[in-house]
Amino acid sequence: MAKSTYSEKQGQIAIGVDTGGTHTDLVLAGQGKLVTLKVPSTREDLSIGIIAGMAKIIEIAGVSMQAIDCFVYGSTFVTNLFVEGKETGVGLITTEGFRDVLEIGRASRKPDVYDIHWRPAAPLVPRQLRFGALERIDHLGRIVTPLDEASVCEALRALAAARVDSIAVCLLHAYANPLHERRIAELAAEICPEIDISLSSDVVREFREFERTSTTCVSSFIKKPITLHLQGLKQALAQSGVPAVPFIMRGNGGISTFDMASQAPTAITHSGVMGGIVGATALAAACGIKNLITLDMGGTSADVSLITNGAPVLANRSRIGSHPLLVPTLDMVTIGAGGGSIAWVDGGTALRVGPHSAGSAPGPACYGQGGDCPTVTDANLVAGRLNADYFLGGARSLQFRLAFDAIEQKIARPLGMTVDDAALGIIAIAEAHMANAIRLVTVDRGLDPRDFTLVAFGGAGALHAVRLAEALSIRKVLIPPAPGNMSAMGLLCADVRHDYARTIVLKVGPAIAPQLAAMFDEMLIEAQAALAEDGVEPDARSCTLSVDLRYQGQNYELTLPLSRSELADGFDELVARFNAQHRQVYGYNLAGREVQTVNVRVTAIGASSHARWPDHAFSDAPPAPVGRRELLVEANKRLAAPVYRFDDLSAGQEVGGPAIVEYAGGTLFLAPGWSAGFDSMMNAHLTHAQPTLASIADVQLSGKEYV
Repeated sequence: MAKSTYSEKQGQIAIGVDTGGTHTDLVLAGQGKLVTLKVPSTREDLSIGIIAGMAKIIEIAGVSMQAIDCFVYGSTFVTNLFVEGKETGVGLITTEGFRDVLEIGRASRKPDVYDIHWRPAAPLVPRQLRFGALERIDHLGRIVTPLDEASVCEALRALAAARVDSIAVCLLHAYANPLHERRIAELAAEICPEIDISLSSDVVREFREFERTSTTCVSSFIKKPITLHLQGLKQALAQSGVPAVPFIMRGNGGISTFDMASQAPTAITHSGVMGGIVGATALAAACGIKNLITLDMGGTSADVSLITNGAPVLANRSRIGSHPLLVPTLDMVTIGAGGGSIAWVDGGTALRVGPHSAGSAPGPACYGQGGDCPTVTDANLVAGRLNADYFLGGARSLQFRLAFDAIEQKIARPLGMTVDDAALGIIAIAEAHMANAIRLVTVDRGLDPRDFTLVAFGGAGALHAVRLAEALSIRKVLIPPAPGNMSAMGLLCADVRHDYARTIVLKVGPAIAPQLAAMFDEMLIEAQAALAEDGVEPDARSCTLSVDLRYQGQNYELTLPLSRSELADGFDELVARFNAQHRQVYGYNLAGREVQTVNVRVTAIGASSHARWPDHAFSDAPPAPVGRRELLVEANKRLAAPVYRFDDLSAGQEVGGPAIVEYAGGTLFLAPGWSAGFDSMMNAHLTHAQPTLASIADVQLSGKEYV
């Protein structure tokens, strides 16, 4: 049976591995140790870089592969499948007359209805590979038109002749009755057994045809490559002597075994970015912080998320690329503002930053790999905030002259400004993008960012944290002990989690209680089986119920928790809570109007002991810098500032700005007026001597032109 828990009391060693397109981050925790490492990703086979990194980190920690009792993985593997733009090789069989649902979508011109150059994204499945089957089931699951098997067989033979790798089957209202879809799967097993089949009734049991079809097609596209990847990594781990059953991060912030993940591949579409949110939540809780904004800034993008009352916000819909998904994921905003974001001149007069990135190859100009486009990393190097000889703990040397020349030739000269001003402009615009992302998750939802603590991590997060806090009048900033490895650490702070949903549109009232109870019972059985498959012991399992509600005529809904007792009480209290939450979220309610159920949901949790950051001894000695260098803090102003190495600092010490703190996987820039105090876990708590108290209106309007 799979082992899903981690406990230092049992002497376990746990390893979290987070792979990105450029680097693979590793964290080893247990037996009083916490070791972090960053190694290059091997894009041709991620397993090679993972095993090499594990061999290196266990050597540093002085343990063996056989001592690893817990292995948790997070990866951008699925995202990269879409970024690479390869042909999908997916066919689609749907109800006759609905083959163009993927192309029609929501008939929306978002995000800019006035952009005359806008063109819709290409559908995941081209039209020649989409076929209709004669059949019809209504929304209550009743068969209106029996399945015409001849039309199905014709479609299957045509798709087999087209040499598709997989077939998505998404029939109208199959969420209510999967009978026809299952028959198509039986016919496919006879006609084209070599082709993998994905049924919408297995992937997602919710209505909304466009999103359900898109989710099923995405599942069909990624299922085979993700299964092969996880099988290969599982085999590589076993051959290396690792006894642990491997787990992977899911988009909902929980984990599951590789085997379970292969059965529900869409659940891990956002695996690579959720570890940071989970880790930041756990770290903040250890510091007594319940309300926080997370900023995960890497080489390509920045991810912003909101945590209130110690819990991340869960969204029931998400996207991967241009494709909508009906998959629960932790809510976040992603923008193209990373260390590799390219600065460019628009129309000869306007400085822009992003969304295009230099990536890892050729990378920023300062990498010396042939890239000549100036990036945010180049600007930080020119501004003195990065150490050319200690980038990534000395793993890579940066070339100042190349960064300077790129900014001068591509930005400063065309705009008639100095290189210093151009570098500050690049940094300021990137920070304006991130500030607006923070406004999207706070101000736009009626929340004041000043009531939250900013937790910044990722390779570049700590470089920009204090300026973002100033822009939003955030009073407190928290930098983790290993900001560049936060996502990997977060993997070791997650519980096993599975989410289930069923659509059932009914008027809320006592008469529907038996139907809801039966549907919940069905999902609870499925949830308990999934937790058992993941190796969760019975006493560590828990399940919660919830329901999506809306007023009649609405096309959006709110999710509310539901207790068993409310199923027997006539739902009066549930409706009252819905009215109150609707007023809180939207500013009004329609008390007295009919309330409908939309979906019922079950969340299954397998509780585990989490890795924690070790405590360190306090020191009264003043911090000792390793040197000094000039920092460009504002236009025409360079200041000589001390440079500290994080590994030389101790708990209880305080560093005042302007200063630089160099971590193995990141750099903290402290602007003048800011100070950083280190707690027992070596978190840096940043505060400003004289915090600016801007009004909420100022916070909302500042920098709006960069959205």
